[in-house]
Amino acid sequence: MQPLIARQRKALVAEGCLRAISNTHLHMLFLLTSAGPLPMGRLAEQLDVSMPNVTGIIDRMVAHGLVERLRDDDDRRLVVIRATDSGRQTVEEIDLVRRRQLGRILEALDPDQQQLAFQVFRTLRETADRLDKSS
Repeated sequence: MQPLIARQRKALVAEGCLRAISNTHLHMLFLLTSAGPLPMGRLAEQLDVSMPNVTGIIDRMVAHGLVERLRDDDDRRLVVIRATDSGRQTVEEIDLVRRRQLGRILEALDPDQQQLAFQVFRTLRETADRLDKSS
């Protein structure tokens, strides 16, 4: 898998997907787009950083338009962070480049190899789903 992942990374760089985003910001966007809006404390836990550090990270992401702060009407102390449309678009752009890269590889296979690859992908997906359910 490592050569495939390395190719995807190269494609992301070539497409300019990573030009203005740090790995920390990218990690935060992946987290927020997969888990949904999260409180600041939970983000600090996920990144294994202090609240002041996560506040600085969020400040920079807000300035870039990638996330927004939301306050709970019942408890104004609770600050929840949500990916903006721009943040979600950034993640979608990265996913699109990865899918295109994998698609080019699959298109280069002969029909029998493609069928085998699809069977393997299906098995991997089913196994991942089963692991998710048992977690």
